[in-house]
Formats: sequence, C-alpha cells, structure tokens
Amino acid sequence: MEKKIVVGIDFGGTKIRFGLVSEEGRILDETLTLPTESHRRGDEIVGTIIEGIECVVQNLDISIQQISGIGIGSPGPLDLKSGIILEPPNLPTLHNFPLKQTLENYFNLPVAINNDANCFVLGEACFGSAQNASIVSGVTLGTGFGCGIVMEGKIYTGATGTAAEVWCSPYADQNFEEYGSARMIIRIYQQITDQELEAKQIFNLAEQEDQDAVATWSEFGVHLGRILAIITNLLDPDVIVIGGSVSHAWKFFINSLIENLHKNILQAPREHLKVVRAALGDNAGLLGAAALFL
Repeated sequence: MEKKIVVGIDFGGTKIRFGLVSEEGRILDETLTLPTESHRRGDEIVGTIIEGIECVVQNLDISIQQISGIGIGSPGPLDLKSGIILEPPNLPTLHNFPLKQTLENYFNLPVAINNDANCFVLGEACFGSAQNASIVSGVTLGTGFGCGIVMEGKIYTGATGTAAEVWCSPYADQNFEEYGSARMIIRIYQQITDQELEAKQIFNLAEQEDQDAVATWSEFGVHLGRILAIITNLLDPDVIVIGGSVSHAWKFFINSLIENLHKNILQAPREHLKVVRAALGDNAGLLGAAALFL
C-alpha cells in the first residue's frame, strides 16, 4: 500500500504556510509561506490557498491525485463538522465561508479543518515534545492565549466543537487571555517601570540581565502557573506543552511557573505531570494540520 502524503496548511491572519507531509511526520521538500492579506475579498484569500497547494505539489513533482488529503489549521471559531469558518476577528472577509466544501470541490480531495491551537497540540503530540503521551494539553502564548487538548492521538473538541476555548475563562480581574498572553507582560513591565514596551523588547532586556525585565517575566510565570493549575486540575494530563512567540522567554518564566503550578495541584499530578517547551517551532501547526489525516 502506498504511503500517505498530505498537504498541511497553517492558516493565519497574517500568513499562510504550506507543506507536504509524509506519514512519519516528515516535511517533504521546502515549506511555502504566502501573505494572507486579510483585507482582501474572501475568494481572493481562498485563491491564495489554492495557489499554495498547487505550488507545493508541483515543487515535489507529483500529481494532485497522489495526495491523500488536505489538512488546515485555521483561526476559530469554526463549525468543525461542515468546515465553515464562522467569525474569526482576524479574517473578517471569510466570516461564514464554507472553506472545506470549496476546497473539496476544487481539488476533489478530502479536506479536514480544525482550530489552529488544536493543530499545534496535535502536531506536538504526534511528532514533537509530547510524543507517546496519552493526554496532552497545550497552550500557545502570543498576542492571544490558545489552548488545545489531544487524547490518545485525537483532538478533543467537546460537544459543540469549542473544548479548550479557555481564553475567556475568568481569572483575577480579567481572563486567561489577558494574564496568559504578551499583553500581560507589557502590563506588568509598565506597572514596575511606568514604561510601555513590546514583549519582545522586554525579552531582550531580560537577556541583558535588566532586573525589571527579569522580574516581569517571573511575575508572568506566577500567573501562567496558576492558569495551568486550573487546566491540570480539570484534565489531569500527562504533558502540558507550551509554544508560541512568548515561549522564547522560557528560561525567564519557567521556574516561577512550575512553583505556582505545583502549589495549586494535587500530589499525584505534581509527581507525574511534565511541562515541556514545544519542539516543532513554526512547523507545529502545519504538521498538526497534516496529522488530521495521518
């Protein structure tokens, strides 16, 4: 039996990444990145997706008939059954767009679509730092707070497809997203110094051993550890995997994160749970999208 080759697509509001992925989770040939230009009409953006798929297939010098399926990690919310993009704020011209059906009709291939955070966790569970774990929860930390759950190699989506959409859950005076994203790092640093800098700048200062920046990241870890304790107490996962742009500052927040996570969970998960950094980098979402078929 021929081995599967799947197109994996990491579809974001700024850029779209494409790659052909083997059954073993190997990216065949080079990945391709095209700009989303989300201000464009929906059909124009979908035209870019079609162009990217055709391009990576041609680059490998195979035919579209040799592809087993097309997997897409997309910003949510989504109707997972029908593959309709609902109303993601960063894709305003694609609201209520039937992306799955459109691509299936065009290529005559099966298409699977899931939330981008779910695909990130699936990629890490199948091919990255959470391999061989039965229950994996993952968070992506950036301008927002994404979360996903994978059980026995499958994304857990819940009754309505919104499982792990915990960003809106109340925490302190705001919610998980406000305290678990780059916005919180900016806020803490401003409270300490009365200066407003971007999270990347605060990371660079911490690298230079600036004590205010180091204290900022440590305080961020306190809140993230407590948030992950809530998730742990609910799910009891084997592994929590952390990715996203904020995870580049791992060494500055991981100690306070672990301390506050352990303070707020039971002894058994305290001894069992592993908290790991994502291993697949920018390819996690693409590989997870492909894993929807693999």
